[in-house]
Amino acid sequence: MYKVETLGRVSDESASTRFTEAAKETPSVSAIQEWLISEIGQLLSIDAGDLSVAEPFADYGLSSMTGVVLSGNIEEWLDIKLDPGVAWDYPTIESLGAYLAEEVQRQKLAACV
Repeated sequence: MYKVETLGRVSDESASTRFTEAAKETPSVSAIQEWLISEIGQLLSIDAGDLSVAEPFADYGLSSMTGVVLSGNIEEWLDIKLDPGVAWDYPTIESLGAYLAEEVQRQKLAACV
């Protein structure tokens, strides 16, 4: 019985450590927004300084094809899975950045369980 309790505590501590590490690895909303500004600027050939976090992607000419490319690039950068239409569900840098910060943490914590 003593070994089972000890193993249970070790397992709980290990899960706690994994959760803490996953949370530390989660980029901030502002870091994600900065990356999105750079990435969208490159994809659309727009100077990053001309992009607004509150302006809809459609106003910059983001096509469905470019949106899918953006989604794939985000998946690769953040090591998460996304719906290819995520840019249409969260149509601004501001809304997409906030969503991604939460989603990264959710997926990384789920992987720890």
